[in-house]
Amino acid sequence: MNDQGVSALKLPIGRGAIESSICRVVNLRLKSPCIFWHEDTTNEMLMLRSYYKAGRWDTLKNLEFKAA
Repeated sequence: MNDQGVSALKLPIGRGAIESSICRVVNLRLKSPCIFWHEDTTNEMLMLRSYYKAGRWDTLKNLEFKAA
């Protein structure tokens, strides 16, 4: 992480807030009632969600088409 750049923007530099946010997303999105995941598909769903939320969905689609 670029701590100097982050602190210049007056953003928190502690890792705790980031780790807490990640746990919260996992708990809210993947541990809902009546939802059951296998460990392999959970990791894949987290990867897909990460690409989508980061605005990199097209990058993922391009990687898929190249692999096919």
